[in-house]
Amino acid sequence: MADYTIMRAAQAPDYSGDAPGAFRGYGRPMGAEQISLNVRELEPGQTNVPPGEDPNSGHNHKTIEEIYFVLDGEITIKLGDDVHTLSPRDAVHIPATTPRAMRNDGDRNAAVLMVSRRIEDPRSESEWHGNFWYERS
Repeated sequence: MADYTIMRAAQAPDYSGDAPGAFRGYGRPMGAEQISLNVRELEPGQTNVPPGEDPNSGHNHKTIEEIYFVLDGEITIKLGDDVHTLSPRDAVHIPATTPRAMRNDGDRNAAVLMVSRRIEDPRSESEWHGNFWYERS
């Protein structure tokens, strides 16, 4: 018998709390030891920040790179000083220290697959940049 885990979409925990949209975790609940796999769902006008964080902020990571892959809708992403629009099946590789922020400027929901190396304490990995959408490096 093969050793594997199946998780149905309805089983994926939503880590967004009371915030709109959802931040669904797959890797950790499935027991992944090396991979972090999450799906961020953004409603129109919503930014990708944890509950209670300033929607104009951005962040970078200390050590982990990420790949964002757009599943549905369009997102606007700021990487350093550059702003891009990504559509379904577009992807971006983001090195650890690159400041980033993502939002849904469209008129329909968007969903983005986020892949990285799994770490024990994801919050300690992030460095926040206030007023990121308006600052120039």
